[in-house]
Amino acid sequence: FCHTDISLTGASRVCGASLVLAQIVAILMKRFHHARRDWRGSLSNVLLPVVFVALAMALFSVKPLAIDYPSLKLTPRLYKNAESFFSTEDDNLGNLSQILLRYFFDWDHTCIHSNQGKNNSCWQMESSLPQDSCRCVSEQEMCPSFNTSVRYVKNKKGYILYNLSGLLVEEYLVRSSNKARYGGWSFGGRKVSAFQEQKLSKIKSKPLAKVWYNQKGFHSLPSYLNELNNLILWLNLPPAVDWRQYGITLYSQPYGGALLHEDKIMENVRQCGVALCIMLGFSILTASIGSAIVKDRVSGTKRLQHITGLGYKTYWFANFCWDMLFYMVPVTLCVGVVIAFQLSAFTCRKNLAATVLLLVLFGYATLPWMYLVSRFFSSSDVAFISYISLNFVFGLCTMLVTLLPRLLAIISKVQSFQYIYNILKWTFIIFPQFCLGQGLIELSYNQIKFDLTNNFGIDSYVSPFEMNFLGWIFLEMALQGTVLLLLRLFFHWDLLQKSRGQCSVNSIVSPSEDIDVEMERQRLFGERTGNDILLLYNLRKCYGGFSKKNIAVENISLGIPRGECFGLLGTNGAGKSTTFKMLTGDIIPSAGRAVIRTPAGSELDILSANSEGILIGYCPQHDALDELLTGWEHLYYYCILRGIPKQHICKVAEDLVNRLHLNAHVDKLVRTYSAGTKRKLSTAVALVGKPQILLLDEPSSGMDPCSKRYLWKTILKEVQDGCAAVLTSHSMEECEALCTRLAIMVNGSFKCLGSPQHIKNRFGDGYSVKIWLNKEISSQRMILECLQLHFPGAQFKGQHLNLLEYHIPRSEGCLAELFRVLENHKDFLQIKHYSMNQTTLEQVFFYF
Repeated sequence: FCHTDISLTGASRVCGASLVLAQIVAILMKRFHHARRDWRGSLSNVLLPVVFVALAMALFSVKPLAIDYPSLKLTPRLYKNAESFFSTEDDNLGNLSQILLRYFFDWDHTCIHSNQGKNNSCWQMESSLPQDSCRCVSEQEMCPSFNTSVRYVKNKKGYILYNLSGLLVEEYLVRSSNKARYGGWSFGGRKVSAFQEQKLSKIKSKPLAKVWYNQKGFHSLPSYLNELNNLILWLNLPPAVDWRQYGITLYSQPYGGALLHEDKIMENVRQCGVALCIMLGFSILTASIGSAIVKDRVSGTKRLQHITGLGYKTYWFANFCWDMLFYMVPVTLCVGVVIAFQLSAFTCRKNLAATVLLLVLFGYATLPWMYLVSRFFSSSDVAFISYISLNFVFGLCTMLVTLLPRLLAIISKVQSFQYIYNILKWTFIIFPQFCLGQGLIELSYNQIKFDLTNNFGIDSYVSPFEMNFLGWIFLEMALQGTVLLLLRLFFHWDLLQKSRGQCSVNSIVSPSEDIDVEMERQRLFGERTGNDILLLYNLRKCYGGFSKKNIAVENISLGIPRGECFGLLGTNGAGKSTTFKMLTGDIIPSAGRAVIRTPAGSELDILSANSEGILIGYCPQHDALDELLTGWEHLYYYCILRGIPKQHICKVAEDLVNRLHLNAHVDKLVRTYSAGTKRKLSTAVALVGKPQILLLDEPSSGMDPCSKRYLWKTILKEVQDGCAAVLTSHSMEECEALCTRLAIMVNGSFKCLGSPQHIKNRFGDGYSVKIWLNKEISSQRMILECLQLHFPGAQFKGQHLNLLEYHIPRSEGCLAELFRVLENHKDFLQIKHYSMNQTTLEQVFFYF
């Protein structure tokens, strides 16, 4: 492999699974070196999600507004329009009912000492409810078991107190009522087992007082119980003491009831803000990762790798592996932040595992769809902004749209809002951004519910991995990531190219076509192409819509044999770069096709050449190099892609470095290279593996004259060894030095075709004569008259000091006659010496 004539075909190349594995490892190492040297960008990508997660955790640590409320005084009067009641069975507790009435009327003696009879003005009789009256059922009269009217009294503040003495309190409470009943008292009576205790212990049974409360009222029990304590206190006070100066006041601090409506809103907004912070951080991370793929394509590096031999599946799979490995670094750090904050919503029981799985699956589902849409961006910066915007819109908008009906459902208890929320939740499940935010919010809700019920000894914790909780989110994200990744692996642009490239290849002759171009077309379609390896059949490319089309390349037909360097000349916009893009697969031909002839004689699409062992080397017009890799790392990487065995890579790379004189720069980063050095490295990459076809797009641009000579020598050596080369250049000198044939393109079509000398003979219009005089004298008129005498049409072109320049029209025997005339009149015309040149290729180029 250390010699220039080394062959890398057949058994000398690595192939099959070993080649794929080596290529995957090479891509991972290439990405690693790039990330290591771009440490600022890599560090920002790693730390930015961590900062957002830390901000989200801090936001989640903020306590709800409910703790800022003042302490709440607990009394039965908290419940407006509520009914209280009392019942007296005996007087063994003392006169507690009178104490209650005194407190209820607050020294209104008229009502306190009144008889609780039916005709008393303070007491009223409750009217029977319609549902409490007797009615007929199955031809029988049915009456409720409790249909006795109840007396009640109403004080000046509007509070109602029922007297249930002599009635069954339980039956009264089970009756339906339009008003809320939150509690009451029963005075007197004994426990069921009190008589048995008296017999056994011979001790008189203690009096009994009951407090009735409604458990729907969070503070009804402490309120009514404290009221009983106050009644007992006032009962035992001396008669001369003002009972109003004594009492037990009960407060609740902090407020432990259900959150108020505004608190519910703030709690939902806070949880949504936490999810948005985390989602935004990871949206920026995935956008940065996805934009690297766009940069790879826009710079031409991706296409160059495919031409060198890297398969599409291998490329996408290896990059996905690296991107996921890199993505896991900030995920790991973010998990550490979550653990450090010890927020139960994300660390309790299985919540930590669910949080980690949500973050991992978000990257797994997001990266493949970024790969799929990467082709629609023409700039990595535009792709980065677009990815962030799409991530944020898909996350923010969907979360806000679903948050509103859910919040309304919680506050208003209207079931239709819950239906709307469920519909929206299943509709937006296709967006990984929504799944991440929704999963984090659901974890928060689950933990809040658990914390509230745990105070009552109820374990309401739901595992986040259950299908009716977050299981559907995990399943959807995993399924979406897998489907999109498979779609990315098995669908690529060249599939569309192959389907559209099967166009007609019939011979099309234009009336204004040059005779040499027509002869080349006839040779191609007449199957006189036995030695040709690269064949172009009516290659055509046009841009635009249905109304107006711009033709970039018009029906090019060309055959290039082995051992020939073919040159494409033309002004900017003539169609040279478009032709190269069609040959390399960057764009799809509108018509025609480019094929490779295999050693067996069959014709194969140029994009499938590598599968048949035909190697193509490509030097793009704009260097497709990684600025953060060295020249040596580039050569090593592309040698692996070519399938060169590892034990020979060093010799192959050293040979190319020596031939192109890259020794002084090969260990430096490409970003330190000059334009000419980058062109030499791009050419060296194209020559890796000794390709059979070489595509060189202005390879010597930016090079100094010495480097150009080394480049030309290297290309000529490859052509002499049987390589078919296609060259574009703006240097006429380069074309004359390298090209055996060339064509001049004008407006997308060939205007002439042939060897450089043939083109100059056909389209050159004479000779250029330069005459140096012995001294600076004004004899140019005498020389012009002499030349016009022998060569009608001779023209004076200009004078610089003692140098005169003339143009002589071409005619039969003109050159010999010109020598004779100048030699015979050399002394008379004071001619020191002279030179004659045929019309240059550059002058012919200007002609078109």
